[in-house]
Amino acid sequence: MFLIAGLQNCYSDNNIEISLLTCSGGEESFTSWGHSAIRVIDRKQSYDLVYNFGLFDFDTPNFYAKFIKGNLKYKLGIQETSYFFESYISENRQIVEQKLNLSDENKIKIINQLEYLYKPKNRYYYYNFLSKNCTTELRNLIFKNSDAEFLNQKTNKSYRTLINESLTNKPWLKFGINLIFGAYVDKKIDTYESMFLPNSLSSELNKTKVNGKNLVFNERVFNENKIIKSNFPFFLNPLFIFSIISVFVLIINSSKIQISLLLVTGISGILILLISIFTEHQELKNNFNLLWCNPLYILSAVLQLTEKKQIQMYLSILLQVLMIGVIIMWIIQFQRWEIVFFPFALILSIYNFRIIKTGYNNV
Repeated sequence: MFLIAGLQNCYSDNNIEISLLTCSGGEESFTSWGHSAIRVIDRKQSYDLVYNFGLFDFDTPNFYAKFIKGNLKYKLGIQETSYFFESYISENRQIVEQKLNLSDENKIKIINQLEYLYKPKNRYYYYNFLSKNCTTELRNLIFKNSDAEFLNQKTNKSYRTLINESLTNKPWLKFGINLIFGAYVDKKIDTYESMFLPNSLSSELNKTKVNGKNLVFNERVFNENKIIKSNFPFFLNPLFIFSIISVFVLIINSSKIQISLLLVTGISGILILLISIFTEHQELKNNFNLLWCNPLYILSAVLQLTEKKQIQMYLSILLQVLMIGVIIMWIIQFQRWEIVFFPFALILSIYNFRIIKTGYNNV
Protein backbone atom coordinates (compact mmCIF):
# COMPACT_ATOMS: atom_id res chain seq x y z
CA MET A 1 0.00 0.00 0.00
CA PHE A 2 2.92 2.35 0.79
CA LEU A 3 4.49 1.68 -2.62
CA ILE A 4 1.22 2.31 -4.45
CA ALA A 5 0.63 5.53 -2.53
CA GLY A 6 3.94 6.81 -3.87
CA LEU A 7 2.84 6.24 -7.44
CA GLN A 8 -0.21 8.41 -6.93
CA ASN A 9 1.98 11.46 -6.36
CA CYS A 10 3.70 11.38 -9.73
CA TYR A 11 0.94 11.30 -12.34
CA SER A 12 1.81 14.68 -13.78
CA ASP A 13 5.38 13.61 -14.55
CA ASN A 14 6.66 11.88 -17.63
CA ASN A 15 9.18 9.94 -15.53
CA ILE A 16 7.00 6.82 -15.58
CA GLU A 17 7.85 3.90 -17.83
CA ILE A 18 5.58 0.91 -18.39
CA SER A 19 6.92 -2.31 -19.88
CA LEU A 20 5.65 -5.75 -20.69
CA LEU A 21 7.84 -8.57 -19.35
CA THR A 22 7.66 -11.90 -21.19
CA CYS A 23 9.42 -14.88 -19.62
CA SER A 24 10.31 -18.07 -21.46
CA GLY A 25 8.98 -21.45 -20.39
CA GLY A 26 10.51 -23.46 -17.58
CA GLU A 27 10.98 -27.09 -16.63
CA GLU A 28 7.80 -27.45 -14.56
CA SER A 29 4.71 -28.39 -16.56
CA PHE A 30 2.73 -25.31 -15.46
CA THR A 31 5.57 -23.05 -16.67
CA SER A 32 5.78 -24.59 -20.15
CA TRP A 33 4.03 -21.70 -21.90
CA GLY A 34 6.02 -18.94 -20.24
CA HIS A 35 4.77 -16.02 -18.19
CA SER A 36 3.80 -12.36 -18.54
CA ALA A 37 3.98 -9.46 -16.10
CA ILE A 38 3.98 -5.67 -16.30
CA ARG A 39 6.74 -3.42 -15.01
CA VAL A 40 6.15 0.12 -13.71
CA ILE A 41 9.12 2.43 -13.18
CA ASP A 42 8.99 5.93 -11.69
CA ARG A 43 12.49 7.35 -11.74
CA LYS A 44 11.57 10.48 -9.80
CA GLN A 45 10.06 8.52 -6.91
CA SER A 46 12.59 5.67 -7.27
CA TYR A 47 9.96 2.99 -7.74
CA ASP A 48 10.55 -0.09 -9.84
CA LEU A 49 7.75 -2.63 -9.43
CA VAL A 50 6.35 -5.65 -11.23
CA TYR A 51 2.62 -6.36 -11.22
CA ASN A 52 2.20 -10.10 -11.49
CA PHE A 53 -1.19 -11.72 -12.21
CA GLY A 54 0.28 -15.23 -12.08
CA LEU A 55 0.57 -15.85 -8.34
CA PHE A 56 -1.06 -18.85 -6.68
CA ASP A 57 -0.58 -20.97 -3.58
CA PHE A 58 0.48 -24.61 -4.03
CA ASP A 59 -0.66 -25.25 -0.45
CA THR A 60 -4.27 -24.51 -1.36
CA PRO A 61 -6.39 -27.44 -0.12
CA ASN A 62 -7.30 -29.80 -3.00
CA PHE A 63 -5.08 -27.76 -5.33
CA TYR A 64 -5.22 -30.05 -8.38
CA ALA A 65 -8.93 -30.83 -7.98
CA LYS A 66 -9.72 -27.09 -7.87
CA PHE A 67 -7.46 -26.48 -10.86
CA ILE A 68 -9.25 -29.11 -12.98
CA LYS A 69 -12.70 -28.06 -11.80
CA GLY A 70 -12.04 -24.36 -12.42
CA ASN A 71 -12.24 -23.18 -8.81
CA LEU A 72 -8.58 -22.35 -8.29
CA LYS A 73 -7.95 -18.70 -7.47
CA TYR A 74 -4.95 -16.84 -8.81
CA LYS A 75 -4.11 -13.34 -7.63
CA LEU A 76 -2.41 -10.12 -8.59
CA GLY A 77 0.71 -9.43 -6.59
CA ILE A 78 3.37 -6.71 -6.52
CA GLN A 79 7.06 -7.57 -6.49
CA GLU A 80 10.24 -5.56 -6.63
CA THR A 81 11.67 -5.89 -10.12
CA SER A 82 15.06 -7.08 -8.87
CA TYR A 83 13.40 -9.96 -7.02
CA PHE A 84 11.26 -10.87 -10.05
CA PHE A 85 14.28 -10.92 -12.38
CA GLU A 86 16.39 -12.88 -9.93
CA SER A 87 13.74 -15.61 -9.51
CA TYR A 88 13.35 -16.18 -13.27
CA ILE A 89 17.03 -15.97 -14.14
CA SER A 90 17.79 -18.47 -11.36
CA GLU A 91 15.53 -20.90 -13.26
CA ASN A 92 17.55 -20.21 -16.42
CA ARG A 93 14.58 -18.52 -18.07
CA GLN A 94 14.84 -15.68 -20.55
CA ILE A 95 13.10 -12.34 -19.92
CA VAL A 96 12.12 -9.96 -22.73
CA GLU A 97 11.23 -6.41 -21.72
CA GLN A 98 9.19 -4.32 -24.17
CA LYS A 99 8.91 -0.66 -23.22
CA LEU A 100 5.56 0.75 -24.28
CA ASN A 101 5.08 4.06 -26.08
CA LEU A 102 2.19 5.42 -23.99
CA SER A 103 0.94 8.94 -23.36
CA ASP A 104 0.89 10.27 -19.79
CA GLU A 105 -2.90 9.90 -19.85
CA ASN A 106 -2.65 6.23 -20.85
CA LYS A 107 -0.04 5.57 -18.17
CA ILE A 108 -2.34 7.08 -15.56
CA LYS A 109 -5.26 4.95 -16.74
CA ILE A 110 -3.17 1.77 -16.59
CA ILE A 111 -1.81 2.55 -13.13
CA ASN A 112 -5.28 3.45 -11.86
CA GLN A 113 -6.59 0.14 -13.15
CA LEU A 114 -3.71 -1.75 -11.53
CA GLU A 115 -4.41 -0.03 -8.23
CA TYR A 116 -8.08 -0.94 -8.50
CA LEU A 117 -7.30 -4.56 -9.31
CA TYR A 118 -4.81 -4.79 -6.44
CA LYS A 119 -7.40 -3.94 -3.82
CA PRO A 120 -7.98 -6.98 -1.55
CA LYS A 121 -11.52 -7.50 -2.84
CA ASN A 122 -10.37 -7.46 -6.48
CA ARG A 123 -6.93 -9.06 -6.56
CA TYR A 124 -8.17 -12.68 -6.61
CA TYR A 125 -9.69 -14.19 -9.75
CA TYR A 126 -10.70 -17.63 -11.00
CA TYR A 127 -8.04 -18.87 -13.37
CA ASN A 128 -8.91 -20.03 -16.87
CA PHE A 129 -6.17 -21.30 -19.16
CA LEU A 130 -7.60 -19.72 -22.33
CA SER A 131 -9.52 -16.64 -21.28
CA LYS A 132 -8.34 -15.43 -17.87
CA ASN A 133 -4.72 -15.88 -16.99
CA CYS A 134 -1.58 -13.83 -16.32
CA THR A 135 -1.33 -12.88 -20.01
CA THR A 136 -4.96 -12.18 -20.90
CA GLU A 137 -5.23 -9.86 -17.89
CA LEU A 138 -2.35 -7.78 -19.27
CA ARG A 139 -3.73 -7.95 -22.81
CA ASN A 140 -7.01 -6.47 -21.57
CA LEU A 141 -5.22 -3.92 -19.42
CA ILE A 142 -3.02 -2.59 -22.23
CA PHE A 143 -5.54 -2.51 -25.07
CA LYS A 144 -8.47 -1.16 -23.02
CA ASN A 145 -6.46 1.63 -21.41
CA SER A 146 -4.37 2.92 -24.29
CA ASP A 147 -4.72 4.42 -27.77
CA ALA A 148 -3.24 1.32 -29.39
CA GLU A 149 -4.44 0.86 -32.98
CA PHE A 150 -5.16 -2.85 -33.00
CA LEU A 151 -6.71 -4.62 -35.98
CA ASN A 152 -8.41 -7.79 -34.83
CA GLN A 153 -8.80 -10.45 -37.51
CA LYS A 154 -9.30 -14.16 -37.93
CA THR A 155 -6.24 -16.41 -37.95
CA ASN A 156 -5.73 -19.86 -39.45
CA LYS A 157 -4.76 -21.26 -36.05
CA SER A 158 -6.66 -22.76 -33.14
CA TYR A 159 -6.02 -22.78 -29.41
CA ARG A 160 -4.72 -26.34 -29.74
CA THR A 161 -2.25 -25.36 -32.48
CA LEU A 162 -0.73 -22.60 -30.36
CA ILE A 163 -0.63 -24.79 -27.25
CA ASN A 164 1.14 -27.61 -29.10
CA GLU A 165 3.74 -25.25 -30.57
CA SER A 166 5.06 -24.66 -27.05
CA LEU A 167 5.28 -28.37 -26.23
CA THR A 168 7.55 -29.75 -28.95
CA ASN A 169 10.11 -30.81 -26.33
CA LYS A 170 7.57 -32.10 -23.81
CA PRO A 171 5.81 -34.93 -25.66
CA TRP A 172 4.29 -36.54 -22.55
CA LEU A 173 2.69 -33.26 -21.48
CA LYS A 174 1.55 -32.71 -25.07
CA PHE A 175 -0.04 -36.18 -25.09
CA GLY A 176 -1.89 -35.53 -21.81
CA ILE A 177 -3.08 -32.07 -22.84
CA ASN A 178 -4.46 -33.32 -26.16
CA LEU A 179 -6.12 -36.25 -24.42
CA ILE A 180 -8.15 -34.17 -21.94
CA PHE A 181 -8.85 -31.13 -24.14
CA GLY A 182 -12.13 -31.23 -26.05
CA ALA A 183 -13.35 -29.87 -29.36
CA TYR A 184 -13.59 -26.26 -28.13
CA VAL A 185 -9.83 -25.73 -28.50
CA ASP A 186 -10.00 -26.64 -32.20
CA LYS A 187 -12.05 -23.68 -33.36
CA LYS A 188 -10.23 -21.04 -35.40
CA ILE A 189 -9.49 -18.03 -33.24
CA ASP A 190 -8.88 -14.35 -33.92
CA THR A 191 -5.77 -12.34 -33.14
CA TYR A 192 -7.12 -11.04 -29.83
CA GLU A 193 -7.94 -14.54 -28.63
CA SER A 194 -4.50 -15.78 -29.68
CA MET A 195 -2.92 -13.49 -27.10
CA PHE A 196 -3.67 -15.90 -24.26
CA LEU A 197 -0.05 -17.06 -24.47
CA PRO A 198 2.87 -14.82 -23.43
CA ASN A 199 4.80 -15.11 -26.71
CA SER A 200 1.68 -14.33 -28.73
CA LEU A 201 0.99 -11.15 -26.75
CA SER A 202 4.62 -10.08 -27.07
CA SER A 203 4.60 -10.70 -30.82
CA GLU A 204 1.35 -8.79 -31.42
CA LEU A 205 2.53 -5.79 -29.39
CA ASN A 206 5.50 -5.52 -31.76
CA LYS A 207 3.03 -5.19 -34.66
CA THR A 208 0.77 -2.66 -32.93
CA LYS A 209 0.78 1.09 -33.61
CA VAL A 210 -0.19 3.98 -31.38
CA ASN A 211 -0.79 7.35 -33.04
CA GLY A 212 1.13 6.15 -36.08
CA LYS A 213 4.16 5.01 -34.07
CA ASN A 214 5.22 1.62 -32.80
CA LEU A 215 3.64 0.72 -29.46
CA VAL A 216 6.92 -0.97 -28.48
CA PHE A 217 9.71 1.60 -28.76
CA ASN A 218 12.45 -0.40 -27.07
CA GLU A 219 13.11 -4.09 -26.45
CA ARG A 220 15.72 -5.70 -24.22
CA VAL A 221 16.50 -9.37 -23.64
CA PHE A 222 17.86 -10.63 -20.33
CA ASN A 223 19.58 -14.00 -19.84
CA GLU A 224 19.51 -14.45 -23.62
CA ASN A 225 22.50 -16.75 -24.05
CA LYS A 226 21.67 -19.18 -21.25
CA ILE A 227 18.58 -20.73 -22.80
CA ILE A 228 19.46 -24.24 -23.94
CA LYS A 229 16.81 -26.54 -25.37
CA SER A 230 17.77 -30.19 -25.39
CA ASN A 231 16.07 -32.73 -27.64
CA PHE A 232 13.79 -35.19 -25.90
CA PRO A 233 15.20 -38.76 -26.21
CA PHE A 234 13.39 -40.61 -28.98
CA PHE A 235 13.26 -43.90 -27.08
CA LEU A 236 11.39 -42.15 -24.23
CA ASN A 237 8.88 -40.55 -26.57
CA PRO A 238 5.31 -41.75 -25.93
CA LEU A 239 4.76 -42.46 -29.63
CA PHE A 240 7.76 -44.84 -29.69
CA ILE A 241 6.79 -46.52 -26.40
CA PHE A 242 3.11 -46.98 -27.28
CA SER A 243 4.02 -48.26 -30.74
CA ILE A 244 6.30 -50.90 -29.22
CA ILE A 245 3.55 -51.88 -26.76
CA SER A 246 1.03 -52.17 -29.61
CA VAL A 247 3.31 -54.42 -31.65
CA PHE A 248 4.01 -56.52 -28.56
CA VAL A 249 0.26 -56.91 -27.87
CA LEU A 250 -0.41 -57.96 -31.47
CA ILE A 251 2.42 -60.50 -31.59
CA ILE A 252 1.85 -62.09 -28.18
CA ASN A 253 -1.95 -62.16 -28.51
CA SER A 254 -2.30 -62.87 -24.79
CA SER A 255 -5.76 -62.51 -23.21
CA LYS A 256 -4.18 -61.19 -19.98
CA ILE A 257 -2.31 -58.47 -21.85
CA GLN A 258 -5.44 -57.59 -23.84
CA ILE A 259 -7.52 -57.35 -20.67
CA SER A 260 -4.89 -55.09 -19.09
CA LEU A 261 -4.99 -52.80 -22.13
CA LEU A 262 -8.80 -52.70 -22.07
CA LEU A 263 -8.81 -51.83 -18.36
CA VAL A 264 -6.25 -49.03 -18.82
CA THR A 265 -8.28 -47.60 -21.71
CA GLY A 266 -11.59 -47.87 -19.80
CA ILE A 267 -10.22 -46.31 -16.60
CA SER A 268 -8.67 -43.46 -18.63
CA GLY A 269 -12.06 -42.97 -20.28
CA ILE A 270 -13.78 -42.72 -16.90
CA LEU A 271 -11.31 -40.05 -15.76
CA ILE A 272 -11.82 -38.04 -18.97
CA LEU A 273 -15.60 -38.36 -18.62
CA LEU A 274 -15.56 -37.19 -14.98
CA ILE A 275 -13.33 -34.25 -15.84
CA SER A 276 -15.56 -33.17 -18.75
CA ILE A 277 -18.69 -33.42 -16.58
CA PHE A 278 -17.53 -31.64 -13.43
CA THR A 279 -15.12 -29.03 -14.80
CA GLU A 280 -16.03 -25.39 -15.33
CA HIS A 281 -13.32 -25.06 -17.98
CA GLN A 282 -14.96 -24.96 -21.39
CA GLU A 283 -11.84 -26.38 -23.06
CA LEU A 284 -12.24 -29.65 -21.13
CA LYS A 285 -15.88 -30.22 -22.11
CA ASN A 286 -17.26 -32.01 -25.22
CA ASN A 287 -14.24 -34.27 -25.45
CA PHE A 288 -14.75 -36.70 -28.33
CA ASN A 289 -11.66 -38.69 -27.37
CA LEU A 290 -14.22 -40.59 -25.32
CA LEU A 291 -15.29 -42.29 -28.55
CA TRP A 292 -12.04 -44.28 -28.60
CA CYS A 293 -10.85 -43.95 -25.00
CA ASN A 294 -14.19 -45.31 -23.89
CA PRO A 295 -15.24 -46.39 -20.36
CA LEU A 296 -17.13 -49.30 -21.99
CA TYR A 297 -13.80 -51.06 -22.51
CA ILE A 298 -13.94 -51.98 -18.82
CA LEU A 299 -17.13 -53.90 -19.56
CA SER A 300 -15.43 -55.47 -22.57
CA ALA A 301 -12.59 -56.64 -20.31
CA VAL A 302 -15.08 -58.18 -17.87
CA LEU A 303 -16.93 -59.97 -20.69
CA GLN A 304 -13.60 -61.39 -21.88
CA LEU A 305 -13.58 -63.45 -18.68
CA THR A 306 -17.12 -64.78 -19.17
CA GLU A 307 -18.87 -67.05 -21.64
CA LYS A 308 -21.20 -64.30 -22.87
CA LYS A 309 -19.53 -64.09 -26.26
CA GLN A 310 -22.59 -62.78 -28.10
CA ILE A 311 -22.96 -59.79 -25.75
CA GLN A 312 -19.26 -59.15 -26.14
CA MET A 313 -19.66 -59.21 -29.93
CA TYR A 314 -22.48 -56.62 -29.85
CA LEU A 315 -20.43 -54.42 -27.52
CA SER A 316 -17.43 -54.66 -29.85
CA ILE A 317 -19.63 -53.67 -32.80
CA LEU A 318 -20.73 -50.57 -30.87
CA LEU A 319 -17.16 -49.69 -29.90
CA GLN A 320 -15.98 -50.17 -33.48
CA VAL A 321 -18.71 -47.86 -34.79
CA LEU A 322 -17.62 -45.25 -32.24
CA MET A 323 -14.01 -45.72 -33.33
CA ILE A 324 -15.01 -45.05 -36.95
CA GLY A 325 -16.89 -41.98 -35.75
CA VAL A 326 -13.87 -40.47 -34.02
CA ILE A 327 -11.67 -41.19 -37.05
CA ILE A 328 -14.13 -39.24 -39.21
CA MET A 329 -13.95 -36.36 -36.70
CA TRP A 330 -10.16 -36.45 -36.92
CA ILE A 331 -10.27 -36.36 -40.72
CA ILE A 332 -12.67 -33.40 -40.91
CA GLN A 333 -10.77 -31.79 -38.00
CA PHE A 334 -13.87 -31.32 -35.88
CA GLN A 335 -11.58 -32.33 -33.06
CA ARG A 336 -7.88 -32.65 -33.87
CA TRP A 337 -5.99 -35.73 -32.82
CA GLU A 338 -2.52 -36.42 -31.52
CA ILE A 339 -0.42 -38.95 -33.44
CA VAL A 340 0.29 -40.76 -30.15
CA PHE A 341 -3.39 -41.81 -30.17
CA PHE A 342 -2.89 -43.87 -33.33
CA PRO A 343 -1.25 -46.98 -31.76
CA PHE A 344 -4.07 -47.19 -29.20
CA ALA A 345 -6.79 -46.69 -31.81
CA LEU A 346 -5.19 -49.31 -34.06
CA ILE A 347 -4.83 -52.01 -31.40
CA LEU A 348 -8.35 -51.41 -30.07
CA SER A 349 -9.79 -51.60 -33.60
CA ILE A 350 -7.99 -54.87 -34.26
CA TYR A 351 -9.22 -56.26 -30.95
CA ASN A 352 -12.83 -55.28 -31.72
CA PHE A 353 -12.57 -56.76 -35.22
CA ARG A 354 -11.32 -60.06 -33.84
CA ILE A 355 -14.15 -60.25 -31.30
CA ILE A 356 -16.75 -59.41 -33.97
CA LYS A 357 -15.31 -62.00 -36.37
CA THR A 358 -15.17 -64.72 -33.69
CA GLY A 359 -18.68 -63.95 -32.49
CA TYR A 360 -20.06 -63.92 -36.03
CA ASN A 361 -18.47 -67.29 -36.81
CA ASN A 362 -19.96 -68.79 -33.63
CA VAL A 363 -23.39 -67.50 -34.55
